[in-house]
Amino acid sequence: MTLNSISGDSNRDLSDPAKPIIYAGFNPATPCTGDGAFTCDSCTGTSAGGKIFSCNKTSAYPNLRLVIQMTSTNTTGTVYAKLGDTDVSSTLPWTFDSGVLTFQATWSEICQAAGAGNCTSNFNKDLVVGINTSSGGSATTDSATFRLNVRVTEADASDTFYTDCNSAEVAENQGFCHFNVFPGDEKLYVENLVYSAGYPASPAPGVEYRSVVFFYEPFVTDDNTTISSISNASAMFELPVNRSADPPIVDDRVDGLLNGQRYCMVMANMDMTGNISFFTPIPGTPGSPVTASELCGTPAAVVGLLDDKSCFIATAAFGSQMAPEVESFREFRNKYLLPNAWGKAFVKFYYKHSPYYANLIAESEVAKAAVRVGLWPLLLFARASVALGFWTAFALLSFGVLAIYGLYRHLLVARRFRGEL
Repeated sequence: MTLNSISGDSNRDLSDPAKPIIYAGFNPATPCTGDGAFTCDSCTGTSAGGKIFSCNKTSAYPNLRLVIQMTSTNTTGTVYAKLGDTDVSSTLPWTFDSGVLTFQATWSEICQAAGAGNCTSNFNKDLVVGINTSSGGSATTDSATFRLNVRVTEADASDTFYTDCNSAEVAENQGFCHFNVFPGDEKLYVENLVYSAGYPASPAPGVEYRSVVFFYEPFVTDDNTTISSISNASAMFELPVNRSADPPIVDDRVDGLLNGQRYCMVMANMDMTGNISFFTPIPGTPGSPVTASELCGTPAAVVGLLDDKSCFIATAAFGSQMAPEVESFREFRNKYLLPNAWGKAFVKFYYKHSPYYANLIAESEVAKAAVRVGLWPLLLFARASVALGFWTAFALLSFGVLAIYGLYRHLLVARRFRGEL
């Protein structure tokens, strides 16, 4: 069987042609409905529990139709479908015409075959769709296997907020469960990210978290009032997570913001089904250790070696703030300096003291040339670290220094030997 198309799912992973993964996310506490052909956005709904609730911008619902179309080299046969060991039945027609198979069933029918009621519980099972053919008294099959990974957020809204894990043990599979804000140029950085045990696994078997999302609002009155105004309808920014890294790596920049405008934000976790859950506990609510100052910040222009715009490398050394050399330093900063306490301390120190020296360098062509020469070894190390990893780059640098020193010693000894002759 050759897969042609899939529709009626929240998300899919086709990286393994032998068993594509179909994801569906359901939100019984804040359900939405659609026309049966397309997913719906449950984040635009309302919740009795407040402005923030678990939701999905590509939510599945019981009457949504999952449609799978494939092509077979056979031209005749009878369509069948099995979920695990259970036959799938549907009121919708299945067709096989001129080698093209079309399977369709509502998610309610699929969930019932999986033993998940009317899509009220998680499951992950193999769905086999194919045709049975008979020729010359012998029966053959042509089929394809799909993995169905389904996560249903909690009907009692118990997965709406995570337990802040900065200083306390929390239950597994809540995703990222702590952060605080650090201001940047036209952006806010999210730092001190902490994740719960089991990451990237979510509460549903087979479903992993894929990103962290931030809902934010511009400042009104005070920080607490601003945070209280944040809802699922607020502006949202998604940051993908490199789940294969240990620890997971997050691109920590929420950008597109205005300098001088204060913002407050809360974090949540998005899984592979698109379900968004486990939000930041609101400051001031019972049991929340989070303070408003951790969630709010004011973007501002900065000047220094590692900033984003008016930086001393761009103006004094490489001639342009868009120079690729400058971007290499930015990447090194974001990947290796800002995620660590010592790195952030260095960046803050540099931002504070670099403007004075930058002005001196900018006034001298000789100083500019000297700075360029001095920065090249650092630039090569930064690029190697981003491409190969910090410790690999450090090992290469150490090897290079030792090799140069060894060559120097060799030449020095040879020179002394010739002098003695």
